[in-house]
Amino acid sequence: MDLLFVRHGIAEEHSGHKPDEERSLTDEGRRKTCRVAERLHTLDVRLELILTSPLVRARQTAQILLEAKIAPRIEVFAPLAPGGTLDQLRDWLTERPAVGAIGLVGHQPGLGLWAEALIWGTARHGLEIKKAGVVRIELGQPQGQGQLQWFLPPRVLLE
Repeated sequence: MDLLFVRHGIAEEHSGHKPDEERSLTDEGRRKTCRVAERLHTLDVRLELILTSPLVRARQTAQILLEAKIAPRIEVFAPLAPGGTLDQLRDWLTERPAVGAIGLVGHQPGLGLWAEALIWGTARHGLEIKKAGVVRIELGQPQGQGQLQWFLPPRVLLE
């Protein structure tokens, strides 16, 4: 099973005018995320499904991946919002053993911590996924340890 972790693109700054959950991608965030999605498409990345955090900026990022034909559908997965746990993802994966490749669109530090736990067996608080960055992990089984395949900041994908 392949897991493609994608951090949402550049979003509006925090302000007192809008709740964090409603912050959108900026124009620059959309442009860069579109370019990253196009690059993933040229690298022949194809997923069966994209799971996304319910926060606006993550759903917008997932939609861009969908439009680039990286996956045929998106599903909101609440545990990808800040505060969700890797155990919730493992449970979801265990219930769907036939899934071969999925995308996970979410936030830092959660995505980085999940990736660390899958790769090294424990979260080390050191893997920072940049905005619109991508980490690909090959996972033998939902409860097992994964193998890091890619750790790509957006600047590498935009070259």
